[in-house]
Amino acid sequence: MAPAQDYFLNWDQVNDSDEAIQMRHFPIFLDMDRARVVLSGGDEAAIAKLRLLLKTSARIIVHATEPAQEIRAWAAEGRLILTDAPLTPAALAGATLVYAADEEALTDAETVEIAKAAGVLWNVVDDLQASAFITPAMVDRAPLTVAIGTEGAAPMLARKVKRHLEEYLPAGTAALTAAARDFRADAEALAQGAPRRAFWAEWFDTAGPAAQDAGRDLTDALHALLARHLDHAAPEGRLTLTFTGSDDPDLLTMKARRALDRADVVVHDAAISPAVLELARREARLVALPEPLDVPPLDQILLTEADGGADVVYLSAAPLPRKLLASCRRAGLSVDLIPGIAAQDAAQLKDTA
Repeated sequence: MAPAQDYFLNWDQVNDSDEAIQMRHFPIFLDMDRARVVLSGGDEAAIAKLRLLLKTSARIIVHATEPAQEIRAWAAEGRLILTDAPLTPAALAGATLVYAADEEALTDAETVEIAKAAGVLWNVVDDLQASAFITPAMVDRAPLTVAIGTEGAAPMLARKVKRHLEEYLPAGTAALTAAARDFRADAEALAQGAPRRAFWAEWFDTAGPAAQDAGRDLTDALHALLARHLDHAAPEGRLTLTFTGSDDPDLLTMKARRALDRADVVVHDAAISPAVLELARREARLVALPEPLDVPPLDQILLTEADGGADVVYLSAAPLPRKLLASCRRAGLSVDLIPGIAAQDAAQLKDTA
């Protein structure tokens, strides 16, 4: 394979966008096996937050002088530690997160100051502006967890998205995902890239749900599916050619979007906008072409990238030359051509939108 750096652009040039709306809250997933979470409060706000935290393996300490009966019951069951001692910086030693849930402005403000002094991230329940972190809406199909947030801009939208995802991901998704997690080492017998993705796609789309419906052992079903995939010959490389003259990802055809979503490698003209490139899989390798491109020839770059079974998309900023399609097909590669929208047509669509 030709050295990628020979025809890579500086990523800073590709990813530069003054118009992008920046995220204020960056989503992360904390290892709750190692977490110590402290919560101050004992009423309804505390109960609501604790119901969520108790789904995790975190060590939870609640500071409350008059806790609700439900919190007392959780403490009696050993699910959390309950204390009436005042919250101090020393009490936060080793803490990962602090929740201020007293629902009283002065008390919550004191909790925030104590957290700051201890160097621990804090959340004031239902007060985004006063919080160093927020807890998003969640779809819990652990080990699959989907976090949804609108940074306080549209809570109703977050609830709507959550509802749709819960309908799309039935409760059985949890068992399918857990079985997949335990089978990852076995699946490495398949070549990385398209073969492995095809295996997991069939598991979650058809084979896994069918095994559940039939009451089969999921590990046995995974072994049977793996054996069938290993019997297949190694896939040939695949090349998809498409173009867009617009920097608006919404004007990309659905077929082109699906191609980007499955691609191992996305070769693209320098003029393709970062917003369009965001549609590619996170694991995909992006190859930005300088202009003009003389050496190596474009068809040679594409064929080299597809060598070894990779799924390659070439995304041009202009209509594709006929000779490119012909030269790629002469090499014996499977080539798909997806029509795009030229720059002048894209401009007209924006003007009339």
